[in-house]
Amino acid sequence: AAPPPGPVVPAAGRRPYYTANRAPLRQEPFLRLPPGSVIPKGWLRTQLDLQLDGLNGRMPEVSDYLDPKTSGWSVPANDGWEELPYWLRGFGDLGYVTQDARVLELTRDWIDRILATRQSDGFFGPARLRTALNGGPDFWPYMPVLDALRTWHEYSGDDRVVPTLTGWLKYLHTQPGTLFGQGWGAARVGDTIDTAYWVYNRTGEDWLLDLVRTLHAHSADYTHSIPTWHNVNLAQGFREPAQYGVLAGDDSFLAATRRVYDTVMRTYGQFPGGGFAADENARPGYHDPRQGFETCGIVEFMHSHQLLARLTGDTVWADRCEDLALNTLPAAFDPLQKGTHYVTAANGVQLDNVAKTHGQFNNSFAMQAYMPGIHQYRCCPHNYGMGWPYYAEEMWLASADGGLCASLYGESVVRAKVGDGTTVTVAERTEYPFGDTVTFQVSTPRPVTFPLYLRVPGWCERPAVRLGGRPA
Repeated sequence: AAPPPGPVVPAAGRRPYYTANRAPLRQEPFLRLPPGSVIPKGWLRTQLDLQLDGLNGRMPEVSDYLDPKTSGWSVPANDGWEELPYWLRGFGDLGYVTQDARVLELTRDWIDRILATRQSDGFFGPARLRTALNGGPDFWPYMPVLDALRTWHEYSGDDRVVPTLTGWLKYLHTQPGTLFGQGWGAARVGDTIDTAYWVYNRTGEDWLLDLVRTLHAHSADYTHSIPTWHNVNLAQGFREPAQYGVLAGDDSFLAATRRVYDTVMRTYGQFPGGGFAADENARPGYHDPRQGFETCGIVEFMHSHQLLARLTGDTVWADRCEDLALNTLPAAFDPLQKGTHYVTAANGVQLDNVAKTHGQFNNSFAMQAYMPGIHQYRCCPHNYGMGWPYYAEEMWLASADGGLCASLYGESVVRAKVGDGTTVTVAERTEYPFGDTVTFQVSTPRPVTFPLYLRVPGWCERPAVRLGGRPA
């Protein structure tokens, strides 16, 4: 029989071995493992190898936004915006999951450069961003770079990162609340809330929770409405109420996130692949399979689903992430990952460099040709790189009760602390999604007891589990 619907909630009482939410934040059922804990194999490793030698892995060779001599992220007097943060976020995690020496070395170099720009008031990066948005700070491009710094710390233990992030958040805490309602940052503030929780869980400083309350109160209101129909804003922003609910302790905020998702998908998600019709913006009357979903939207939607799967324990979010990863993301770039395009359409039969604005797409520029697109597409080529690395890292999660969870299936090996603190290795062998059998081989240095959670995909009507070849 199929398992009962609803979230999985690991039993409380056992301290997890990985950083969990401090009180008063609600405990998350599942936790991220440190980058490098999961080593992908099989078809996913092939995709990551293509990425290493593809557009994301070789982006510094073709993108002038990533020149350390001219970027404001290394030379604050110069300009800089979202391109370097977007790229570094995916590029760094590509190094952690593949252990590629070239990528790891270049990641460290950029982290060093960024951290060296920190100012006494906590600000860092391009000085122009202090006044770039209506005479005030533009907070948006910091959101992806904070992600890059966080995963670097989780991978390396670099003791410069927590003070730098703390300083940045203190800088935010000194700003008038009205500033958080401006620009892209207003619609994507859930990313900053996630970073505030991340720092709070490591420092316990209560003012960080006050900052979260301010961010929620003054940013785009997804709790009571849909404040934007821009696809990337929605893909990132719809989860903000659920994130705030971790502090508020009120289930109505998670209900709001579900309501926004359901409302958007009911009208604009009526084509296969897990995305929604918003070739820049979702618009009334433009919701059939000729429309498309932006590459940035694909990877941000995947990231949101991964976060919500951990936050709620509800397997539906992993199902939704998988739908995007296995059906839509591969079509967002050419088979060798040498180029990407701006929009992926479920019925995209004409992938040429010709604008399709009249009666179809929102933007006036051509969006469907595969190319590096450094200046033609700008955001998507720099941002797409987090898709596969984040997916690989989220295949395995720690559970709040000292166990492990196979959340997204794929051939892999994971090493993690479980039970009484013993480090175990689990080798996952499967052809999934090209086959429906998954085999786990658990290796332990000594006898140990721990919970092992196996996600049952929503499409699977009759799951069967065998232990040592016998029905379990």
